[in-house]
Amino acid sequence: MIRKLARYLASRNKGVWLYRRLCRPTGREWAEHLRRFGGLYHLGKDCSILPSAAIIDPAYTWIGDRVCLGTCTLICHDGSIEALQQRHGVKVDRIGPVILESDVYVGEGAMILDGGGGTRIGEGSVIGAGAVVRQSVPPGSVVMGNPAKVVARVQDMLRFWEAEMLALPWAHLIAVREGAFDPAAEPELQRLRQKYFFERDSKP
Repeated sequence: MIRKLARYLASRNKGVWLYRRLCRPTGREWAEHLRRFGGLYHLGKDCSILPSAAIIDPAYTWIGDRVCLGTCTLICHDGSIEALQQRHGVKVDRIGPVILESDVYVGEGAMILDGGGGTRIGEGSVIGAGAVVRQSVPPGSVVMGNPAKVVARVQDMLRFWEAEMLALPWAHLIAVREGAFDPAAEPELQRLRQKYFFERDSKP
């Protein structure tokens, strides 16, 4: 009953903290909440945005279709200008758009910052956990590190992962499961993974 009330209030953009705490919305649910109330300049379809993601300047943030955001941070402005203006008396503006094209994934702890004039993450790119991105990324790139650098192409990474997976004892389950997560297959997947990770050598 309380969860139902929390969802009702959140649908009117009230008691959102209660909704987040009690209902623990999925990334897809939270993306739909942001579509209605988040103030984003653009939010495409079929996105997944964790409630823990921080979008600091939504009015200057453009997100394409099927974008997936973990616990990351998107910042369109340079907050140091206030302190610099007070000390040096110089008035400057350091703000630009953050644009995530379609099918982009941004991992845990990653930060995407305006690098001056805007930062665009090209379609189909993967931003690795902890990466700090201050410049635009070409489409189909895998980006990691601080400062972030392109370390691979997504297509090359996928070929490597596919070859690596063929050697795993649960490859047959991955090949037939529906989507990235299949509740029906999960118990057997977990059993096989635990056996492989922890019981092969009898020592963790």
